Amino acid sequence: MFDPTAFDNLKTVLEGTVYDRDIDGTIKITSRTDQIDIATLCRNFNLTFHVNEHSYEADMNLYADLRKLSAELLTTNDSEAGAVISIIFRKHSEEWTDRDLNILSQQWGESRCYDIRKISSSRNPDFCEAVVRFERTITEEMIRDIEDMVYFVIETLDFLEEK
Repeated sequence: MFDPTAFDNLKTVLEGTVYDRDIDGTIKITSRTDQIDIATLCRNFNLTFHVNEHSYEADMNLYADLRKLSAELLTTNDSEAGAVISIIFRKHSEEWTDRDLNILSQQWGESRCYDIRKISSSRNPDFCEAVVRFERTITEEMIRDIEDMVYFVIETLDFLEEK
């Protein structure tokens, strides 16, 4: 019998919660990636979605490397077992406004680590990203946090879309 890892269980909850919101029309999923890197033995799961207006979109990314998997399977260090989650908010514009950055800061906390990126391309329109990072491992005991986080991402997109 297959015993799913913490990553598998967290991924199932993330995927189910986001797809439920897609089915009820709250959001629209535009991309889904589920990768296993054989060279480094890491896993990555990513869902991209937007709310109705779609000037902004969000990626929810779940990642586990070999250290997290081995901590669970070998029961060596429970604090490492689980996955890391990050969220990328994307705006189809050249830069974030002060209003946008204030919303992100109010929603996710001023002390949170943000990477602000501007992406330019000769073939595609420019866009910018704000990456929200969490400095902790998400474990199976925190599985409810994944559902709450999905709703919080949607709420953030709604605030960003308000004119």
